[in-house]
Amino acid sequence: MPIKLFFAVVFLILSYSFATATPLLIDDPLKLEQFEKEGLSLSELVFTKRTSNNQELAQVPRYTNLAEDLTADLNDLRKTDPQLGPGMSFTHRLFHSKWLTSQAARFELVGIVNRLDRAVFNPDRCGEIRFIYRLAYTKKQNTTSVESRLPMTANAVFFFPEGTSCKDLAKLWLTLDSTQLKQWAKPENLKSLELNLQATRWPSTTRGDMGGHAEYFLRVYKLNSAGHLNLAPLENTPDVELINKNPALKAELLQWLSQPQQIQDLDKGILNIPEKFLARKTSSFALHGMNRLANRPFDQIFKKDDFKTIDYKNLEYVYGPSSMRRRLNDLTCAGCHQGRTIAGFHFLGKDSEKTIFANSIFSSRSPHLISDIERRITYFNDLLNDKKPDAARPFSERDPKILGKANEHCGFPNSEFQSWKCAPGLTCTSVISPATSSELGLCLPNESLAGLPCETGTISQTANDKKDSLTKGTPRSCGAGYICQNTRVGFPGGMCSKGCANLKPGETCGSIAVLAGFNDCLARKKPFAECLANNTQPGALQACDETTPCREDYICTKTKEGKGACIPPYFLFQLRVDGHPEP
Repeated sequence: MPIKLFFAVVFLILSYSFATATPLLIDDPLKLEQFEKEGLSLSELVFTKRTSNNQELAQVPRYTNLAEDLTADLNDLRKTDPQLGPGMSFTHRLFHSKWLTSQAARFELVGIVNRLDRAVFNPDRCGEIRFIYRLAYTKKQNTTSVESRLPMTANAVFFFPEGTSCKDLAKLWLTLDSTQLKQWAKPENLKSLELNLQATRWPSTTRGDMGGHAEYFLRVYKLNSAGHLNLAPLENTPDVELINKNPALKAELLQWLSQPQQIQDLDKGILNIPEKFLARKTSSFALHGMNRLANRPFDQIFKKDDFKTIDYKNLEYVYGPSSMRRRLNDLTCAGCHQGRTIAGFHFLGKDSEKTIFANSIFSSRSPHLISDIERRITYFNDLLNDKKPDAARPFSERDPKILGKANEHCGFPNSEFQSWKCAPGLTCTSVISPATSSELGLCLPNESLAGLPCETGTISQTANDKKDSLTKGTPRSCGAGYICQNTRVGFPGGMCSKGCANLKPGETCGSIAVLAGFNDCLARKKPFAECLANNTQPGALQACDETTPCREDYICTKTKEGKGACIPPYFLFQLRVDGHPEP
């Protein structure tokens, strides 16, 4: 081999190994805590003042405007629902807006994310860097000090600065420190502040057919010339009400989407819809993700026949009208946040070692993020190695080019999604589907295992999230020795379980909450840890880790032994708005 070629090969191998070992998502709690101390707190990066809690932050006018805006939206929900309010005494539970200004609450840095791959959306920039924060608190409840995070993230998004090549920015990431991060996170580079907040939660005792219900506010704020944070358009998220009221605007959007360039961009997942069509406020809804019409805004605007004349030849991810609408929905904020996520979130941050196991997340990354990190690493390495990176991305739910893993979506024969195949040992199985369509199922093992769904059904397709209902289908057998923990006690789709003896590969022993006693305990304002300790029973659960995610509407939590186990997210204290002490 010629010497020059030999060294070129060595360089490629070394650079690939180095980049792969360097996280594009920094989530080590100790490192992030140090970064905050060195000037990377939310209050300093976005609100230009160092504060230690939300009471102090509320003295900053820029933050006050934001908190007031969210509080007004929460109050508007109460006006339409007399059963809605903060605390366990209400049938429908509301996020307590006082956490936004409480002395006991703060925003914690839980992740720093390299998004060089988003350069395609702003060609003059080399993508974005994101600082993700979780709302958290420390508060006395009776005589016990309670510490927990809450279901709210604040994502401070900065453009990478101009004047440096994308390759050089990638190199700088390899030797990252707080000084470099602060250089990139200067006020002039602030793109937006993106919020995801669980506004309401209805327990399964109220929505027994669905296994519960939750609404998540999705908001994007940008600085105006006066330095105030104003609501901004949500990426690729249409204003359904506005468009449906305006036939000319609807026709214009359809004509724009039907152009060859837009079809190509949609297929690659890099579509960028003009602002005139976009909403400035939206919500996503759990449970049952993309089976809910409320999470599919384009289905509320266009019929499948509106896309029947498009030429679908030579496209990779869009095969016809159904997949075109699903691809459009997948690129919206609601669709993205309900497509293979963790209770409406893609990233929640690692818990510190002092977090009690009963409130600890084992894997804080959504199934989508777990798979998408690999794509981002490829993009990053292509930059380092002078290759033109490919910005195309598959569906957030899965990559159809790869055989589906357990719990991933799959397409039934003769449907548009028939190329969404399952890996060997898995069968595409109908579990929960929209009442108007049964094209997709889940890749499930052929043997009996803890964690598998045991209830099937169809969800009515109404745009009003509060009126959705699930009609039961034929139950799925869990197999000999297993029982079905059903939807009405908080297990959406049902969950197969058994005792902890004779566990199979893929199973682990965890704690299953006894719902009635657990909720009664919280209603008496007892600390969460005490309620869980006194109202659980051991049971076999699906094992999970950073590479083996749970099924839809379940989360990988930490067991007492430090292993990963799949349970519904709202059994975890930090992912529900109710049961916490008063702010």
